[in-house]
Amino acid sequence: MRSRIKDLAYSLKVDKNDLIQLAAELDIEDSKFYRNWNEPKTDEKGLPRYENGIALTRPINAPIKKLKHIQSLLLHNVLYKLVLPKYFFGGLKNKDAVLNGRHHQGNKFFFLTDLKDFYPSVHFSSVEKALRKEGFYPDVARLITRICTKESAIPQGCPTSSFLAALVVYHSCGDIFDKYISLGFKLSIYVDDITFSNPIDFKDKTLKIIQELRSRGLKINFSKTHYCTRNPKVTGIHIKNNGISPLPHTFISAVNPNKSEASRKGHMDRIKYIAKIAKEKKRL
Repeated sequence: MRSRIKDLAYSLKVDKNDLIQLAAELDIEDSKFYRNWNEPKTDEKGLPRYENGIALTRPINAPIKKLKHIQSLLLHNVLYKLVLPKYFFGGLKNKDAVLNGRHHQGNKFFFLTDLKDFYPSVHFSSVEKALRKEGFYPDVARLITRICTKESAIPQGCPTSSFLAALVVYHSCGDIFDKYISLGFKLSIYVDDITFSNPIDFKDKTLKIIQELRSRGLKINFSKTHYCTRNPKVTGIHIKNNGISPLPHTFISAVNPNKSEASRKGHMDRIKYIAKIAKEKKRL
């Protein structure tokens, strides 16, 4: 699977020539394989976010059915067979934002940072390089990269994007992350959110952490980078010494008569799920 395109095609249950033809068509004009629109960015309450009076949006590049099908096959039959460290939570099976937050339960000092323009900043050459480090031969790595990138970068809206972006971050910064874990830190990565935590104050180390991440090509969003010690909020979860809890607006929205029944139910389900995960942590 990693050494020959023929074996890759077999693992996907598709014809080898169809894969090669798809890559060739993408080389000619990959834009025709995507539907594009701008999606409003929202805050933790689901309200639109503004900057200098302008509504913030993120570009969505949704693959058409034919391409999405192949990308989904690649994700489930190839990429998910690769092993990422346990501190990766975004883009992996059975990992989510709640588990990402719970990972830091019990620590007091937190440093949170966000990667700016995350998907567009992940160049196709970085994806191919990461796949080759995982043992894929050049032509196989190049083919997977071609099928999963748009205009030389990872598009936001594809099944494979989160996993491939995580793979690139791991191969770019894995030694940095391992160093801090060996020093007693808890570390987690959820898509473009990176969180460091420790029971001991480490504010004096935060500048070095930023410098190390930037030295590996990561773009830091300084407006979402901060150090905190009191009830930190990690990927939408409040972290406490002896537990985790939903953010206050979740409880309000769960009983807000102005919300739709489906919205209220969604918030209530989230409250129940977080409570369930919190109890599981206590038993560990």
